[in-house]
Amino acid sequence: MRRFWAALTFYTALPLGRAADLQFEGIAAWLPAVGLCLGGILFLASLLLQVFPAGVRAALLVALWVVLTGGLHLDGVADTADGLAANLHTSSEQSASNSHRLQVMSDSHTGAYGVLALGLVLLLKFAALSSLQVWPLLLLVPAWGRWGQLLAIALYPYLREQGSARFLKDSTSLPGSLWPGTLLLGVTTAGLGGSGILAWRPLLLWTLGAALGALAVGHWIYRQLGGHTGDTYGATVEWSEAIALLWGSLIKLS
Repeated sequence: MRRFWAALTFYTALPLGRAADLQFEGIAAWLPAVGLCLGGILFLASLLLQVFPAGVRAALLVALWVVLTGGLHLDGVADTADGLAANLHTSSEQSASNSHRLQVMSDSHTGAYGVLALGLVLLLKFAALSSLQVWPLLLLVPAWGRWGQLLAIALYPYLREQGSARFLKDSTSLPGSLWPGTLLLGVTTAGLGGSGILAWRPLLLWTLGAALGALAVGHWIYRQLGGHTGDTYGATVEWSEAIALLWGSLIKLS
């Protein structure tokens, strides 16, 4: 529970008190649980915001989503987009190495591609939430996004020797760090299906799509860069969430 509390403190902007005495090694294993907590808050908020039109409700939920995480992962979206786009304007010699991309990603300034990526991911979330009918899925969306980040941490090399997220990679192991979060997601999904809140067939189809989307995002970034950084961990969360929401918007109430 101390590591779970540390994970909540590290990955969210929730007012949980001082973090000085917490140990953050191994907190990546708790990422899906953090996602479920965020999903629970967002789902409850969606119920309270039913009085608003669909577009306003979606905008308020996106804003709350950003506030709950302190924009932590959105910064990674922007930096990753700038880094991946850097080679579009460099020579072939520079394109042969990732050093230039990593240098761009470490720049504190946000470039044009970073702004475009931020706008696009927020727009996709807003559009999906505007047409979402099966709102209990919102409980699971942040969890699958962070499951994708956990996979990226566990499966792929870390590209910086002394990066700010290096400790996440060093304290995450296979398969020990993967199964608790995966099991928790499975139990929660089974609970939603077994309680009759969601029909089994669309729930399982959505779960498969969300899981494949989370896996694909992390793997695609790995193929582009040869590994991950703290920025790409954040980008993996945001794009995995967007895919899960878009997939969920296709599910209609019976």
